[in-house]
Amino acid sequence: MDVIRTEKEITRVEDWAIEGIEDGSRYPGMSYEQGVLDALQWLRGDTDNAPDEE
Repeated sequence: MDVIRTEKEITRVEDWAIEGIEDGSRYPGMSYEQGVLDALQWLRGDTDNAPDEE
């Protein structure tokens, strides 16, 4: 699998996710599995919608 995102992009999303864990989820209706799938699709470049974008 090729990861096309930069370290800076990944760190930004990681920080956003940590904030969501500490302050409460922004997506309480989404399953854990859907979140993992969305993140992997973004990392591979299958989608340009980063997990921290609405």
